[in-house]
Amino acid sequence: MNFFDNLIKLYSDIKFPEEYEELSKIDKHINWYLADNTNQYITATKSNNIHILELDIKNAFTTICNAWFDKESDFIQKLNKLQDKKAKNIFIATSLKNTEYLKRLNMICKMIIMGIIFKIGKAQILELKKDGAVIICDSEFADQIKHIENINDEFIQFIISNQFIIKINEYESYIRSNKTSYFWDKNELITKGTYKYIPIKLLEIQKKILLHDKIDQKRLLKIYSRSYFEIIRLNNLNEILENYYKCSNNKYLNSNGKYITKLKDTIIEPRLYLQIFIFPIILSTKI
Repeated sequence: MNFFDNLIKLYSDIKFPEEYEELSKIDKHINWYLADNTNQYITATKSNNIHILELDIKNAFTTICNAWFDKESDFIQKLNKLQDKKAKNIFIATSLKNTEYLKRLNMICKMIIMGIIFKIGKAQILELKKDGAVIICDSEFADQIKHIENINDEFIQFIISNQFIIKINEYESYIRSNKTSYFWDKNELITKGTYKYIPIKLLEIQKKILLHDKIDQKRLLKIYSRSYFEIIRLNNLNEILENYYKCSNNKYLNSNGKYITKLKDTIIEPRLYLQIFIFPIILSTKI
């Protein structure tokens, strides 16, 4: 059997918890978020026995191809001559276009990630992504996955023997709100998803809140009031607009929560900036 057939066989032998049986199906849910699926605001904070881990397969598609295809084939020879990760992924996509191989790459990533998680033990999945996942686990689980090479399990050893490397990032806090994920590690706030572009001053305030520093709420409410916004716009107070309203993609949020390029003839709801960027962060420190 080739790599794919062996992986399918080993994966099919895994007994998944009942609540993850549907998610474990390889032809469904390549990208899945607990918060979006349950239509809830979700936050988690690291403690003595609670760990927030982000798992990623290093160079996922390249590693899969090297495990799956003949190492002497023209495809693999050309692939491994490329140095840049993006160039490799483009080469894989164009070379395998309109083939079953390309369709199966994401399925293989899912099997590797899901298989590793549930072969190690119990964990709660917060996010399942193309080549990784975000989970909550206990200290025993965290220690095992960080030393995965020592786990005596057929599935895991099969993954390791095919040169797969699982990268692990650990965070202090996780927030998912408005289809946007926030990852906080005490020094850096990483934002992914719909509202990953944030005004520079609001990013500073987000970090202050997570550091439990005091923020000037009265000033913030004033800046994001309708009357104050009109004064800013009509008087061309560009510095305030740049710092508090223009997001990091050089766009603004309109009243529908969409990023737009120009303010002219656009309806802006100032309070929406607070609802999207600030309230979820404040709430995470209160729960």
